[in-house]
Amino acid sequence: MLLLFNNAVWIQMLLASVTVVDMVFNQHPCVPCKCMVNGTADCRNKGLDRIPPSLPNYTQELLFSGNKLTELYNDSFVHLTLLMRLDLTNNNVNLIETAAFDLLPNLRNLSLQGNNLTYKAFSPSLFHKLSNLKILMINDNIVTCDPILEYPSDALENLVSLTTLYIDGLRNKTFGSGFLKLKNLTHLAIQSRGNKCGMYGVTEETFKYLPYLEHVKLVNCYLHYIAKGSFAHQDNLKTLDLSSNHELTFNGVTNATYRIASSLEGLFIDAIVSPFAVCVVIEKPFCENLQNTSLTELHANSNSVTMFQEGALNLFPKSLKNIYMKGSRFQYGAYVFEIPSLFGLEVVDIGGYVNRRLPFPSLDDFKHMPVLFKSLSSVYVDDVYSSYPPFTILLPPNLQKLDFSGSQMYFHITRVQVGENNMTEIDASRNLFTEWIGDVIGFEKLETLNLSYNIANFATSQFFGSFKNLKHLDISNNLLGTVLGNISNGNMFSALSKLQTLDLSANYINNYSYALFSNLSSLRVLNISKNTIYALHFDIIHMKNLSVLQCSGNQIHWLTKTFTTSLDKLSDDHNITVDVSGNPIHCNCINIWFLSWMMKAKAKGAIFFGNLSDYVCIYDDGHSVELDNLEKVVADLTSWCQHVSVHFGLFVGISLVVLVTFSVLICSLLYRFRWKLKYVYYAARHRYSTTHSSNHTFVYDAFVSFAEEDRDFVVNELLVKLEEESDMRLNFHQRDFTAGRPIAHNIIEAVKTSRRTLVILSSHFLKSSWCVHELQMAHMESVSTGRDVLLIIMMEHIPTNQIPVEILYHIQSDSYLEYPLEGEKVMFWRNVNGSLKE
Repeated sequence: MLLLFNNAVWIQMLLASVTVVDMVFNQHPCVPCKCMVNGTADCRNKGLDRIPPSLPNYTQELLFSGNKLTELYNDSFVHLTLLMRLDLTNNNVNLIETAAFDLLPNLRNLSLQGNNLTYKAFSPSLFHKLSNLKILMINDNIVTCDPILEYPSDALENLVSLTTLYIDGLRNKTFGSGFLKLKNLTHLAIQSRGNKCGMYGVTEETFKYLPYLEHVKLVNCYLHYIAKGSFAHQDNLKTLDLSSNHELTFNGVTNATYRIASSLEGLFIDAIVSPFAVCVVIEKPFCENLQNTSLTELHANSNSVTMFQEGALNLFPKSLKNIYMKGSRFQYGAYVFEIPSLFGLEVVDIGGYVNRRLPFPSLDDFKHMPVLFKSLSSVYVDDVYSSYPPFTILLPPNLQKLDFSGSQMYFHITRVQVGENNMTEIDASRNLFTEWIGDVIGFEKLETLNLSYNIANFATSQFFGSFKNLKHLDISNNLLGTVLGNISNGNMFSALSKLQTLDLSANYINNYSYALFSNLSSLRVLNISKNTIYALHFDIIHMKNLSVLQCSGNQIHWLTKTFTTSLDKLSDDHNITVDVSGNPIHCNCINIWFLSWMMKAKAKGAIFFGNLSDYVCIYDDGHSVELDNLEKVVADLTSWCQHVSVHFGLFVGISLVVLVTFSVLICSLLYRFRWKLKYVYYAARHRYSTTHSSNHTFVYDAFVSFAEEDRDFVVNELLVKLEEESDMRLNFHQRDFTAGRPIAHNIIEAVKTSRRTLVILSSHFLKSSWCVHELQMAHMESVSTGRDVLLIIMMEHIPTNQIPVEILYHIQSDSYLEYPLEGEKVMFWRNVNGSLKE
C-alpha cells in the first residue's frame, strides 16, 4: 500500500510540473502577448484596445506600446499588482480614472508618452499611491498652445521617490511650488516631437521650485530667449542640454550659464543657431560664465562657428577635457594663439558635415590681419617649399585625439613643426590634402592616423619619417598608385617599424617597390584591396604577426610560389586570413598548383580564405565558376589537364615544325624583295610629303616632349630661348593640354597641330612610359604623313643599345642636336631655331 501511495504522489508532482512548464513555455494565457519566465509580458504592437485579463499575476514588466488603448480604468491592473515597469507609449489614451494606478504600489517606471492626454487628465490623487515610482514619462502628449494649461504640480507632488521626469514644455509657464516636495528629482527632460514643447522662453521663475535638479534637458523646445540666472537656483546642476533650439543662439546660452553652479560638468548646445547662420563668433562672456565651473565636456555641434573672440579661449576652465564642434566653419584669427592655454583638453572633434571653404589656400586671405600675417607667412603656396621655415602649430599640451574629418581643408602638407603635445590619434580623412611633402615634426607619440579620402596624388618618401610610434595608418581611397610605384627603394614606410594596421585600399595601385613593406615587422593587418595589382611580389616573411591580408578586388591571377611558401611558414605559428576574392583567378593547367595549394591550406585550417562563393575562377574559354566547391573544381581541372597532356607533345612538335618552316619562308621573301620594299616605302613617303605637307596649317611651331626630371631645363632655358627670344609658339603639356581630356588624346592632338615634335632626349626620358608614348605618336605621324616631325636634342650620352629603333634611325639620319654641356651655346640655339623654322 505504501508503495502505491508513493507512486501516486510522484505522479501528481509530475503532472503539476508538466502543467507549469506548459504554462511558461507554451504561453497559452498570454496570447496574443508573449510572456517570459523573468516576469516580462510583451504586448507591443498587437492592436489591443484593453489590458488582457489573462496576463499572469506574476508579471513585473508590461510592454504595451504601439496599441490602441484609449482609457485606463480603476480595475485595468487589478490582476497585475506586482508590476514594476509599465510602458504605455504611443497608444491613444485620453482618459485615466482617478484610482487607475492605486493597485500598483511597486511600480518604479511608468511611461505615458505619445498619447492624447492633457495635464487636466492628471487628477491630484492620480499618483498618490505610487510612492516608489522613480521614472515618469508624460511627454509628447499635449498641444502646448493652450494658454490655460499649467504644469500638474498637484498630481506630481506625491511622487516623493521620483528621480526622473519627462514632460512637455508650456509657453511662459513655471513649475509650481508643489515641485519643491520632489527632493529626489534630479533629472528633468523637456523634449517632445512636433509642436509639443513650445516653451519659447525661460525666466528666473521657471525652475525656481526645482532646486535639486542635477541634469536638465530642454531639447527642441523652440526656445528664443533665456533670462539671465534662469538656472542659478540649481546648486548641484551637472549637465545642461539646450540642443536643437535654432533661435536661441550663443547669447541665449550665455544668459543660461550666468551664475550657473560650479558643479556643471557637461554643456550640450548642439544646433542652437539657424542652419543658414554666418559669421558665428563665440564671445568672451560665454566662456567667462563657465570659467569657475567643473566643465569637462562641451558639445556645440552644427553651429557654424567661425571663430572665438580674442581672449575667449583663455577663459575656459582648466577642467575642460572634451570639445565637440562638428559642422563648424572655422577661420583663422588671433584666437589660434590661445589654443595652447587649454591645458586639460584631451579630445577635440571639429569634423565637418557639409562642404565648406576652410583655411588656408593662399597668403592673400590673411593680408588684412597684420597680427597674424607675420606668423602665417610660412603657410606654403604653389610648389616652392624649401625656402620657407617650418610652419609651427601650437596645440594643447595634453590633447590626445583630434578629429577634423570631412572639413574639406585643401592645401599641401609641407614642412610642419608641432609644439609639445601628447597626441595619439588624428582623423584628417575626407579633406583635400592632395600633396604630402613634409617634414612633419612633433608627432612622435601619434599611434593612429587617418588620411583616407583626400584625393592625394603625391607623397615624399620622408613624409612619415617622424611618426616613429604609429600603429594604425589609413591612407585608403587616394590616388597614390603612381607614388608607390616610383619612390626609390620603396622607403615610404621605412620608419614605421611599430605599425600594426596599414590600409592602402582603393589607391589605383598597379605597381610598387619590392621593398615597400620591408621594415613593417610589426604589421598585423594589411589591406591592399580595390586596386589594380596583378601580382604580390613583396616579402612578408618578416611580418611575424601578420593575421589579415586583404587583397580582394584586384587583378590577381594567382599567388606566387614564393608568396605561398611565406604564408605557410607564418601560418605555422598562428591563423591567417587571406582574402583574394573578387580577383580573376585562372582555372587552367598552369595555375592548378595554386588551386591545389588553396585546397590544402583550407583543409589544414590555418589559412582562412573567407567566403569561397565570392571567388571566381576563369577558364581559358572565358566561362567562370565559383570556388565554393573548391575540391570539385580542382578534381575536374586535374582530370582535364591529364587528358590534355597526352596529346600535348605531338601538338607542340607539329606546331614547331610549321612555325619554323613559315618563319624561314617569310625571312626569305623579305630578303629577296628587300630593295623593292625600300623603294615602295620611300616613294610613298615622297608622295605624301609633296601632296599634304605644304597645305597643312599648324597651331604650334613645336610640341615639346620631355621627362619631368628635365623640367627645369625646359622651363628656365628652352621656353625662354624659343618663345620669348625667338617668338615661337610651343606646346608645353603642363600649360597647353586641355583639362578633362584623356592624356593620350591630348598627345595625339599636340603632335598633329605642331609643325615639329621636339624631343628632349635623356635617360629619364627613356624611363618614362608617357614620354615613350609621345615619341611613338610623333614617329607614326612622320611615317603616315611623310613630313619630318621629330627633332631630337641629346641631353647626355646614351648607349646605342638603350635607344629605341625609331630614335636611332633619326639620329643616324642627322636629325638631332647635341646640347653642349660646356662652351658656346649661342650656335646651339641658333641651330635649334633654324631647324624648327625649316
